[in-house]
Amino acid sequence: MTINNRHDYFKRLGISGPQHRFFFGHYKDLWSVKSISRQLQEWTRQYSSIYGLFMGTTLMYVVSDVGFLQEVYIKQFSSFHSLNIANILRIEDSESVHLLRASRARWRRQRHVLNPTFSSAKLKLMSTLVHGCIEVMLNKLSQMTNNEHTEIHIYELYKRLTMNVICRCAFGIDTDMQNDINNPYLQISAAVFKIDLNELQFVRLSNLIPILSRPLHHILFGIATICIKLIELIPFLDNYIQEIPNLSLINRVQDVVNL
Repeated sequence: MTINNRHDYFKRLGISGPQHRFFFGHYKDLWSVKSISRQLQEWTRQYSSIYGLFMGTTLMYVVSDVGFLQEVYIKQFSSFHSLNIANILRIEDSESVHLLRASRARWRRQRHVLNPTFSSAKLKLMSTLVHGCIEVMLNKLSQMTNNEHTEIHIYELYKRLTMNVICRCAFGIDTDMQNDINNPYLQISAAVFKIDLNELQFVRLSNLIPILSRPLHHILFGIATICIKLIELIPFLDNYIQEIPNLSLINRVQDVVNL
């Protein structure tokens, strides 16, 4: 499909949407807002439950129609199963691609392998571990609420509870992270979620010009690999070289898998 035909595609189908820019599509609009999800909600109010956007020159539907979503996610799930991730993360250059980066046949295979873990019987076996984590949180709440005027940042407590459950149920790691705010798994996970991929120039460039995704991927992860090797060879460099949080978390999880 040529660029001109792409630009007329939604119009020919009678699908509305905000005005787009040449080459950038709607990227500039989305890059300039504080919350992409709120911007999509605003456009939904303006252009109905199904409208079209241009991610650079790539076409994208934004859908909030329940019937349409049921068709996509259930009836035609085999055709629409891949996650919407940045182009730079779509590059699969090894067999160790995890579920959040996998696509197509590899994603389906990983889901097929993983699904039995969440059967009713397996979840019942985890219930004791989950209840233990909840008890720790309730005890902590009772200690913090000495009087009715005490203010509690409940979101922070829930984050620690969630990480505690994941570590105990998924990796068999029994940590005191609900009380220990300096727990390494907790700190690294917090750093991971602080990163907004849409703010990274490497990610923006790969989305805008998909042909650059592979070289940009090799540069980014090549630098990360070099940093890891330098820290292994010269440990004191750990104080000066900051490892990418995502890779740091994966490495720690890999240690648990090896064990």
